[in-house]
Amino acid sequence: MDTLNFDGSCDPNPGGIMGFGWIINWSTGKKPTEGSKEKKPSPSNTNNVAEYTALKEGISNYLKLGGKGPLHVRGDSKLVISQMSGKWKVNNENLAKIKEETASIIKKHNLKVKFTWVPREQNSIADRLALPKSRRNKVSKTESKTSKESSVKPENRKFVADVNSSSVSSKLRLQINELNTSPSPGFKSFAQLKVGGFDSFSRKKLETLQKEAGSKASSIAKKEFPKNSSQQASALRWMLRGLSTDLAIKKVKVDIELSKKRKK
Repeated sequence: MDTLNFDGSCDPNPGGIMGFGWIINWSTGKKPTEGSKEKKPSPSNTNNVAEYTALKEGISNYLKLGGKGPLHVRGDSKLVISQMSGKWKVNNENLAKIKEETASIIKKHNLKVKFTWVPREQNSIADRLALPKSRRNKVSKTESKTSKESSVKPENRKFVADVNSSSVSSKLRLQINELNTSPSPGFKSFAQLKVGGFDSFSRKKLETLQKEAGSKASSIAKKEFPKNSSQQASALRWMLRGLSTDLAIKKVKVDIELSKKRKK
């Protein structure tokens, strides 16, 4: 079976340059085919849009090169793989449009496709190809090591709640999914993550949040913010909204830093 590995990137996320990368391994044994494209910065650019576009471009390229299938598609985006497999719903119009376009291409060519999620380390070539050309050959060993030490890989993140089942707005759900699937979310991404008023978690007190989140999550929040119950509550709210435990802690720390800057 032919295989297609794909990956997408947006730097910075959102709004930055999008990169799309893919590699086709042919069952016939011929040399693998690599491909990549870029898109200029735009407010609508996001990591998930890049991931979906990389998938669409990869499949289109496969067909142009004479691929007939069956095709085994592999990617490290749980969002894209789960939605293309029909396991998760698509709650964003931009993603829904690209998903429909991709599904139409598959249907038009009667292409049999199997979708499989893989860890990022098993998607390294597509990951490299997805980087903008200006960055592709400039990622030093030091930067790679620092990134690994300072962040949790998406596939290893722990969750208290599933954002796709959580009672949050569609816009917030998209933002949370973007962060959860991003290897190293930046300060700006956390700063832009806002409820936009109040939701079902906003008015819940710490005791209630601790019961709903569970003892393990509550212990993590208490360990990170031992002297501030308000910050503990904030971290638990983000966990219950669907943000991974490590990112929920980072979100609160970014908010603390922003608050300090506003007071200066």
